Amino acid sequence: MEADEYRRMAAAEESHWWYRNTRVLLRQLVEPLLSHDVGALQLDAAGGTGATGAWLSEHATTVLADYEPLALEITRETHPRYLPIRADLNSLPFSAGAFSAIVCVTALYHRMNPDPGAVVAGFARLTRPGGIVVLMEPGGKRLWRGHDEVTHGARRFSLDEMRTMAIDAGLEVVVATGAYSFLVPPAFVMGRLERTSDKSDVDRNQSGLGGLFGRLAAIERRLIRRRPLPFGLSVIVVARKPAA
Repeated sequence: MEADEYRRMAAAEESHWWYRNTRVLLRQLVEPLLSHDVGALQLDAAGGTGATGAWLSEHATTVLADYEPLALEITRETHPRYLPIRADLNSLPFSAGAFSAIVCVTALYHRMNPDPGAVVAGFARLTRPGGIVVLMEPGGKRLWRGHDEVTHGARRFSLDEMRTMAIDAGLEVVVATGAYSFLVPPAFVMGRLERTSDKSDVDRNQSGLGGLFGRLAAIERRLIRRRPLPFGLSVIVVARKPAA
């Protein structure tokens, strides 16, 4: 990802509607499953500047691993409770079973991760028995657009692909759901009209149409509490490593 994109992420994480609502959604799905054991260790894998996962450090010591030095520098300044470490998702330097929870948001789709399934298998190895792995990635394989080019994307995922990667890694899927389903129609139209762009969605419509997107996201979260969604502009899998 471009260095300027990390700066935009850091500047927007408190004001942009997507970051605010993604944090709320992840907390809704993940917090009930987090370990309360003393000494638990968590991993925000390819966590960038901590824009979506800094809340994890409220529950246990949390390592943020990212390959970009600028992201780690920003993290140290804005989220001092993290333990930032420079690392590549494809060869994470941690011991097997080191983490009670691993969260990875919008990283498997990047070009620098040529084999997402192998990365997820690595997450499973690093997770202790009974721990959880959380994956959130861009959904909608036909929704490719300029944003994906700017953020160095290589692929988008279907929900079935995400679920299969977790199962193939030996994990048991707890939740598999789409998110931001209300954005699929406008994203499809934008994809047809906007083949190239020099900026990501971070610079676009930070208020979410004057708060409309945030209200729709809140309604969607209530629906997800009752039943997973079959599709969305994002796809999420929460999986557990078997205890035995």
